[in-house]
Amino acid sequence: MTPTIPGRGDLRISLTSACNLRCSYCHNEGQEFPWAKEKLSPSLNNIHKMIILGVKHGAKQVKFTGGDPGVYPHIIKLLGCIKDWKDEFSGITRWGIATNGVPFINPKKFDALVSSGLDNISIGIDSISDFEYSKPSSPMGISGDSLIRNFVIPLKRNWDGEIKFDTVFIGNKIATSEVVDKARELSLYASVIEVYQSNDVRSSFLELIDETAERHHLEKRLYEFLNEWYLYDKNNNPIIKFYQDHCVGLDCGSCRKIHLRVVPNGNGFAAVPCFVKARTKTIPITDNLDEAIAHNSMGPEWYKGTKYE
Repeated sequence: MTPTIPGRGDLRISLTSACNLRCSYCHNEGQEFPWAKEKLSPSLNNIHKMIILGVKHGAKQVKFTGGDPGVYPHIIKLLGCIKDWKDEFSGITRWGIATNGVPFINPKKFDALVSSGLDNISIGIDSISDFEYSKPSSPMGISGDSLIRNFVIPLKRNWDGEIKFDTVFIGNKIATSEVVDKARELSLYASVIEVYQSNDVRSSFLELIDETAERHHLEKRLYEFLNEWYLYDKNNNPIIKFYQDHCVGLDCGSCRKIHLRVVPNGNGFAAVPCFVKARTKTIPITDNLDEAIAHNSMGPEWYKGTKYE
C-alpha cells in the first residue's frame, strides 16, 4: 500500500529559498536563512512532478511557500498554470500561497496572482503602524499601512478567494491586536503564530487569546487535535486561529498532523522532516515520498542512525 501524507494531506512546496525580507525568527521551511546561501529555483516541470507525487500519496491541499514565492523567478508563469493544474488534479481541493505581500505590489505579479485561480492567500504581516515595517523584525521592507493600502485592499477588491493575515507573536500584544483588528475590519481571516521566547511570551499569548475573544465577541474553543485555540463567530466559523509554538515543547506529533514540507535542492526537491530543530537535514525526493512520509515530523533527531546522519 502506498503511504499517504499524514494529517490533512497538506503538501507545502517551497518555490525558492530566497526572500526579500530578513525576519529574525524565520525558519524558511527548514532551509538555511534566505540571505545565507545560493538561491535555488526549481523548474515548473519539477514542481509539476512534485504535485503528481503528492497526489499519488494522498495530497488534498497544495500551498506554495518560500522564502517568499513572490521572488521566485518564474512566479508569473507558475500562477498561470494553476487553473490547468486544478483541472488535472481534481483531488486537490485547496490551492494556496503564503507571502509577505511586498513582491506582489508589482503590477504584473499582482495581476497574475488575481487571475491565477488560487483559493487562499496568506499574508504575513506583524505590524500596521505607520512607523514600523510590516515585518518589524526585518531590517528592510515597507510599512504595514502601506502594505494594506497598496496590496491587501486592492487584492480584496479584485479577488474573491480567501485572504488571511498570518501574524507572528513574540510578545507585543498591541501590535498583534492591531493586525487582528484590521483583519476583522476588512472581513478577513487571521491567525496568530506564537514564537516562544520565554514564559512571559507564553502567558501573554494566552492572555491575548482571551482578550481577542472578548473584544470581538467570539467563542474560544480548543482544537484538541492540534492543541490550538480557535475563535468562532456566531455562525460557527473559526475566523481567528492561535497556533502555539509546537517546537519549543517538541510536540512533534502535532506537527506531523499538519503538513509535509518540501524544499528545492539541486535535482528537484527534498523533504524536511524537522524544519526548525534539525534545519537543513533533508531527504532527497526521487520517484516516491515513502521515506519522506515515514520520517515526517519525527523529531529533531529523526536522522540519527540513518544514511542521512
